[in-house]
Amino acid sequence: MIKRKDFLDKIERAYEFKYALEFAHQVLEDEKTKEDKILILDFMLDVIKEDLKYDFLTDIFYREEYFDRGVRISLPFPCSYYDESGRRISIFERKIGIKKVDLAEECVLVFPWNRERMRESIKNIGSNEFIYDEYNHFAHYFSPVSICFVYNGMHSTSAGVGFKKGFIEAPEYDITGLFKHVHTDGLYWYNSHDNSKLEDGLLDFRIGIIFELSKLKYQIKKGL
Repeated sequence: MIKRKDFLDKIERAYEFKYALEFAHQVLEDEKTKEDKILILDFMLDVIKEDLKYDFLTDIFYREEYFDRGVRISLPFPCSYYDESGRRISIFERKIGIKKVDLAEECVLVFPWNRERMRESIKNIGSNEFIYDEYNHFAHYFSPVSICFVYNGMHSTSAGVGFKKGFIEAPEYDITGLFKHVHTDGLYWYNSHDNSKLEDGLLDFRIGIIFELSKLKYQIKKGL
């Protein structure tokens, strides 16, 4: 029964991905100006990012403690990809610098896992300012999709996001190289040159939508 439910969930996610991309391609077909196309894509991106951010953040309230500290949450994007010649390229090769990430404004993906720690962080940040700790708050920031992925300091960062307080710093990586070489169907990542599945799983179908919409926006801006 569980396997059937998982299968049905996958089918539903695939359809939601499909409908979102249909909407976006209709925008490209019907809208006459570059400015209107980008305006609508930006609206879609902003709304979907908010949905994704708070869905991950609030999961701890809706379930039992849904993963142990030893379980690794996968990165939102493939760690590496292959170019036309088959050369493997890491997404971490193109570091831009250090990004100051506003917890009130940015799409910060964070996964609190311990209810007691979450309660303590809520009380602390709710009564005080959020203070960035370079030895505790670790994250990656991915451009131009503008997603910050937190992998340490999850509970205090979660409280900062919820209270819209403070900032963290994260190395910023340019992942535009993925656009030419990778695509997704909302379930898996694929090598665009031979359509083989990449090893990295897709964390959430909405990340796939954000990726493909960001790719379309990038292509419009570049006149591709």
